[in-house]
This record gives sequence, structure tokens and C-alpha cells, in this order.
Amino acid sequence: MGNVKDVDQDNFEKVMNGSKGKLVVVEFYTQTCPNCKVMIPIYEQVAGEMSGKAIFTRVDSNRNMQLALRFGIMGVPAFKFFCHGKEVGGIVGTTNVTALANTVKDLIRHGAGCKSTALIYEIDGYA
Repeated sequence: MGNVKDVDQDNFEKVMNGSKGKLVVVEFYTQTCPNCKVMIPIYEQVAGEMSGKAIFTRVDSNRNMQLALRFGIMGVPAFKFFCHGKEVGGIVGTTNVTALANTVKDLIRHGAGCKSTALIYEIDGYA
């Protein structure tokens, strides 16, 4: 998983603090979750397409229960979006490439504090 970094309780804060104003996407998953396995290629594709624009991470909820509890993870897969260490959104359950990518793009474009410094003109099907 080249574009997605595994994080845990020990390095989660370091990743958040080192994000330098970039949006951080965190996927909470478990090894035994069938829907999480479905999301692997989708998440990898979005991370590959958007590398450099956001930071993509994964947290194994079974091995990092304190993090899962801290962010109210009740089911997996669950995606949380962070800007400057603060949660700014989330998706629970499976999704598709377009919805996940457009959510990330929208949070970068319009998210409080994680705005891109460049003007982005893109036709993506959403206003």
C-alpha cells in the first residue's frame, strides 16, 4: 500500500502534527471485515490519484481500540477527515471512487483551514 500509510496509537499524533496543513484521510478498518477488503483498491486508487494533495492513512481498529473509541468508530470501514488535527468530516461504510475522491477534493477546496493555495478549476460533476 504505497500511497497509504499504516498508523497506530503511537504515531497518530505525529502524523497529524506533521501534516503541514494538508487534509489527512484516515480509514478505520479491521482485518476480518469483508467490506474493508472491498475498499482496499478504491482507497488505494484515490490515494494514488491524490498523493501530494492529501495524506492517506489506515488504522486497524482492533489493534488500536483507543483510537477507534476516541473517534466514535462503531463500524468499519469508516473514513475520518482531519485538518490541523481536527476532525472535519467522515464517511461510514463502503463508498465508490468518485464519491470518496470528490469528498476529498471538496474538503481541500472548501474545508476550513485545509484549503489549497492554488485556484482549482475542475469539472467533477458537483457544484
